[in-house]
Amino acid sequence: MSYKTSQRLGLDIGSHSIKIVSAERSQNRYRLGVAKIIPLYQGNEIYDSEGPKKSIVLPKIMEAFNELKIQPKRVKRLASCVSGTNVAAKEIKTINMPEEEMSSALLSEARKHIPLDGTESVVDYQILGEDPNELDKVRVLLAATTRKLYDAHMELLRDLDLKPGIVDLEALAAINSWMFLNELPEDGVVCFLHIGARRTNLSVVGTKSLFFTREIPLGGNAFNEELMNKYGLNWVEAENAKISQGMELNLPVKQSDDTGAIGLQQRSTLDQLRDEVNRSLRYYVKETGMSDIRAFYLTGGGSRLKGIDEYFHQKYNIPVVKWNPFDMIDGGDAIAPETAPQFAVAVGLALRGD
Repeated sequence: MSYKTSQRLGLDIGSHSIKIVSAERSQNRYRLGVAKIIPLYQGNEIYDSEGPKKSIVLPKIMEAFNELKIQPKRVKRLASCVSGTNVAAKEIKTINMPEEEMSSALLSEARKHIPLDGTESVVDYQILGEDPNELDKVRVLLAATTRKLYDAHMELLRDLDLKPGIVDLEALAAINSWMFLNELPEDGVVCFLHIGARRTNLSVVGTKSLFFTREIPLGGNAFNEELMNKYGLNWVEAENAKISQGMELNLPVKQSDDTGAIGLQQRSTLDQLRDEVNRSLRYYVKETGMSDIRAFYLTGGGSRLKGIDEYFHQKYNIPVVKWNPFDMIDGGDAIAPETAPQFAVAVGLALRGD
């Protein structure tokens, strides 16, 4: 396949797998080109909680490009993303000013609002609109990462012979996969839970309400570790079991070495995740007064956990949807619905490839 200028390529390099999506736009419609997941761990390889090494990622992507007949030098519209503890997004209010002044002012403002690692920051922003409560101010979404992380990402793309294009934040790309194809409610907010391998990003988005996002240090690998410890499985067995059966397996529970010890039973990973979501939402309601949550949308590989949507629905009694980012894309029905939420970031990137 040779890519025309109208093709957009989204590249999501995660810590568990790599996702590649291409899409072509015709007026207000999108048509799916390719969609592929490249696992980084197969067989009995040990999952690296620090993330895969460049020496593993590069050949995997090159092999996938060859298989998909993608010529990196001919990709004209590329969007990729960065993630981790050294990325952040935050909404602030500021007085309206010309673009040149806005850029300069926000660079210094970002350092006050977005804690990173103390080194040089790379900052971008998007004006969300006028503040309904203060007419002389505008709502601005700040997005930032460190120069070190950004430069490492640029180097990886160049090693792949790709011309760097848009670089987004992982959590924002997942939200964009929904925002491009849907409209926010006039009142209330929508919550997004992007459950990756190492972490979960909770984001709250509304037309009139403050944008909020928070990283929770629990993800799909924590589910695997619970199953491994409870049932004596290896990592691959746990990964397959959580998708096909959920967190309660029809297997004998592994006996603890401390058979005589008395202690408190550890809370399940799901309950810990819910506790962190509750804590975040309580903070949001306290800060904004907005408690009208219309729906939860689950994305990321961790959302493939069987029963996780029912679990959150029972806890919050509002619609909880495993978001299929291919729902409104021509040709998207070729992607199995159970794997679709894992593509949310790559789809959000591909649709933003302009």
